[in-house]
Amino acid sequence: MVRNSKFLFSLIILTLVASCATGVRELKKNLRTQVRAGQYESALKTLDSSKVLRDSEESQLLYLMEKGAILHSMGHYGQSIQVFEKAKKLATDQYTVRISKKLKTYIGSDSSDIFYGEKYELSMLYFYQTLNHFILSYSEKIDELKVVEAKEQIVWNNHSGKSQREELYRARAELLAWDSFLNDLKNERSGTAVFKDDLIAKVLGGQIHEAVGTSKDREIAYQLYKDALKLLLKNYNGYKSFNLKSKEFVSDFDKLPSLGMKKVKQDYISKTKHQKELQFFLKTKVLTLAKKLRSRSWKRDIRPFDIDLKKIKSKRESNVSIVLQEGIIPSKIGEKQYYGLGKYLDKGGASAAIISLFAADVLGLYPPPNTYNPAGAYLGYNVAKLAVTEAAIKFELPKIEANTINNHLVLEIWSNEAKVKEVIVPVVSPLGDVAEQAIVEQSAWLYPKIGTRLATKHAVAIAAAFGTYSALKRQSGAFLAKNAAVIQYVASSKGIELSESADTRQWSTIPATLRIVDLFLKPGTYQLKIRSVGPKTKTQQLGQLMISDGKKKHFFQKRLHF
Repeated sequence: MVRNSKFLFSLIILTLVASCATGVRELKKNLRTQVRAGQYESALKTLDSSKVLRDSEESQLLYLMEKGAILHSMGHYGQSIQVFEKAKKLATDQYTVRISKKLKTYIGSDSSDIFYGEKYELSMLYFYQTLNHFILSYSEKIDELKVVEAKEQIVWNNHSGKSQREELYRARAELLAWDSFLNDLKNERSGTAVFKDDLIAKVLGGQIHEAVGTSKDREIAYQLYKDALKLLLKNYNGYKSFNLKSKEFVSDFDKLPSLGMKKVKQDYISKTKHQKELQFFLKTKVLTLAKKLRSRSWKRDIRPFDIDLKKIKSKRESNVSIVLQEGIIPSKIGEKQYYGLGKYLDKGGASAAIISLFAADVLGLYPPPNTYNPAGAYLGYNVAKLAVTEAAIKFELPKIEANTINNHLVLEIWSNEAKVKEVIVPVVSPLGDVAEQAIVEQSAWLYPKIGTRLATKHAVAIAAAFGTYSALKRQSGAFLAKNAAVIQYVASSKGIELSESADTRQWSTIPATLRIVDLFLKPGTYQLKIRSVGPKTKTQQLGQLMISDGKKKHFFQKRLHF
């Protein structure tokens, strides 16, 4: 009786875990559909009306991430800041692993564990906080959530002059916190081809320090743009959007420091158009600031960056900065993987070989032909090492849907119905690539953990089914024995599989790419358009920009869905 009660209790837990995972996936699907359509108010209602994230202690960080990003997209930057501040604190608190929550992952799926966020997702918290404050430094109004007549309402307050300048300093302070987070990350992940520094932090940081405008801030901006060029070369060549040889770059990353830069560039780097566009932008920034800040030594100062002075020219100091958030990050889904049962069945002496043959031939536990796809093999991480002739079980590992940046963005500047300028808007952060690599990295340690746990459970189920098969074969013949054994094993394996769906929780409403550009415009009224050049050319209106003073800084940001 006690044993049956324990079994029933375990089954209830597994059912609740599976139900929760299904609910999260459905919520994510709805949020992504609404955000992709620009229906941010509907997305916020969907998020707040669903209990699977809102009321879940394990997924509270994800709830705050999604809410902060949606509020940002709605233009409620003040509220977004408040929500992201809670998210940052929670992320820091969760760094200390709670053992009680960890133990759940040995009963149910990883979906029942705390959502800690991938490293790039935690970096995006700082991106949004920095961007929110930067936007407010140019805004004439700020939103606050207050209780009015016993109801929560959005109140808009005037925001200009001194308070705007304070927001610019807050953006700069947020950059320092972001840099501290990234420094810890670099120390933790040194020597590996994984996300450990953020290119967008360097470039957006440069823009903000230029906006502050002191001589010290200009020096910092100059250094940040130089750091961005180094980071693009040393780390971001691991992403396919920037390097056609990214797989080889990642696979041999530990060998690269000993080869010398010339050989690395020759054998491991083949620049895409996206990298060339970003390099042009960064080298122009470095050259421009070098001439301004190093009037006598600028040639020597830029020498390490291989700037072709025939193609790249310094330009007038920019008075317009533009940040574009494009698309929506590829979805995190479950993908079937296989784990060998050989060593788990090979523990019964002479009968072990018979049980192994039974598992493979009677129960059919082979990877199906042409479906064996080792996790991460396409990125140089071959973590699923399995002979396809061996009996194996299947389970899910998370992966990011295939994605490619197949378009280029061109900013069009119009005045009096005439186009006066065009500027390429380069990709600074290919978040789809970053997410893809992060999930492969995650799968590298999930594979043996989940595989070992499941293989042990399946070995017991297989042994029980073999006992049934052996007994019935003598009494009723091989046909009935096989059917009975298969039915028994399927019933057992379904209970096991119920507890092991892939954890596909992700910050699913952030953009697929981040792009930045700056330029100088004379006083006047301009219409800004963005043209997406790719398989299909499309144009979107960005809005109107009025410049009354050529020395005053202007900032423009937009979320785009083509």
